[in-house]
Amino acid sequence: MTKVIKCDCGFVVRGADDDELAQAAQTHAREVHSIDITVEQALAMAEPE
Repeated sequence: MTKVIKCDCGFVVRGADDDELAQAAQTHAREVHSIDITVEQALAMAEPE
C-alpha cells in the first residue's frame, strides 16, 4: 500500500514502504524547511493513499 505525506507547503511525498517514505520526507524537511525530523515523526504524518 502506498502512503503519502502532504506537507503544509504543498509538497507531496509518496513511498511504497515506510523506509522510502520516511527518507523522502526527511530529505524534503531538511532541504526545503531546514529542519530535521525523525523517522517516527515522518511516519506519524503518513496517510494511506
